Amino acid sequence: MVSAQIEPLKYRTFILTGPSSTCRRFGVLQHAIKSKPAQFIRDNVWHLLVHSNFQEDTLDTFIPFCTGVRSLVLLGPHTRMFSQLETARPRRLATRIEFFGPKVDESMIPNLGLPMFSSLTHLDVFGHPLDTETGSSLALLPALTHLASLELSYDVAVAILGMCQKLQVLINMYPSHNTIWPTLSATVHDWEPRFLAMALTTEDYILDWEAGLRGGSDFWARADVFVAMRRRGEIEPESRYWIEERDGI
Repeated sequence: MVSAQIEPLKYRTFILTGPSSTCRRFGVLQHAIKSKPAQFIRDNVWHLLVHSNFQEDTLDTFIPFCTGVRSLVLLGPHTRMFSQLETARPRRLATRIEFFGPKVDESMIPNLGLPMFSSLTHLDVFGHPLDTETGSSLALLPALTHLASLELSYDVAVAILGMCQKLQVLINMYPSHNTIWPTLSATVHDWEPRFLAMALTTEDYILDWEAGLRGGSDFWARADVFVAMRRRGEIEPESRYWIEERDGI
C-alpha cells in the first residue's frame, strides 16, 4: 500500500535537458508511457520543463500523453503543442511567442477559447517581444493574472495594463543580467505598480522554475513581493521598476 502511494511521486516533475538520448528522466518518462495506463500519465505528470535541444519529433512521443500537466515550460518550438494539449488545463505556461504572433501559419495560431487557456494564471512568452494586439488578447484570458514577455515596448506595456485591470503582474523579461534598464518615457512605472523588469538566463530559468516547485521563491513570487512593496511605498525611488539587492527579495 505504501509503495502504491509513493510511486506516483516519482512522476510529478520532469526536467528534460538534452540531448534526449542521454537524458535519464526522459527515459523514465518514455518507459512509463509504454508500461502504464494513459490515465496514470494524465493523473501524475504535473510539472514538465523541456529544453530547446529536444526535437519536435521527440516531443511528439510524450507531449500528447501529458494532458494533466499543471505547469509547462517548452524552451524550444513545438508547432503541434496546442492541438495535442487542447484538453489540458495548465495553470502555468511558458512557450515561444511564435505560436501567438501575426506572422505564423494560420493553422499554428492557437484558439484562445480552448479549455487549456481557461485556467491559465501565469503565462511567459519569449522568442520575440509581444505586439499590442497579441499582448492585449493574451491579457484578456479569463484567469490570467501574471504575464511576462521578452523586452516589451513602452506602448505595448501601457496597452496591456490599460486593457486588463485584473492583471496583477506584467514582467518585462530580459535574457541577461548585464541588462541596462531602459528609461521609459511618460513612465509606465510612475503610475503602474504592476509593471517591472527582470533578467533570467536560460540556466537560471531552469533552476528558478525548479526552486518554485520545491516551495522556494521563483521569479513570479519575487515579482509579487516587489509589486506589493511598490504599492506600500517601500521602493526607493518610487519610480524604480526593477528589483535590487537592498529590497531583500
